[in-house]
Amino acid sequence: LLLAGHRANDAVARWLAAARHGRPGLAAPRGVYVCASMKEEFGIALLEAMATGLTVVAPDAGGPATYVEDGTTGFLVNTADARSLAGGITAALDLASSPFGDDFAQRAADMVSSTFAIQAMAGTLGGVYTSVAEAQEALNWALSVS
Repeated sequence: LLLAGHRANDAVARWLAAARHGRPGLAAPRGVYVCASMKEEFGIALLEAMATGLTVVAPDAGGPATYVEDGTTGFLVNTADARSLAGGITAALDLASSPFGDDFAQRAADMVSSTFAIQAMAGTLGGVYTSVAEAQEALNWALSVS
């Protein structure tokens, strides 16, 4: 259990990697990342943990429910309920340490890479901007001929 508070990005990256891959004599591999906030609007730290390959426990309210696949890449729980939170942590640890834990970790990392990497987001936004520009062009033409 690590309750670190605010830390620099490079320290957090090293800690996430250590939680995922372990540190001989200090920590076993296949840890989990728990965000016990009452609500997360988006949860960038959760995505960073998933990109590292950690199974996550996240609030079922807010943004994480749009990208955490409950029971596959993490667990969505009612973080206001201690039993629900404890159950999610137990399930995450069981999943991470299972024979298929590495497959689940890779699935989470792949989802983050394919959906939230800068290239993926730029491609998606490019399509949005193109459709908006085309709609505006059509509107401008319609207004000019009326």
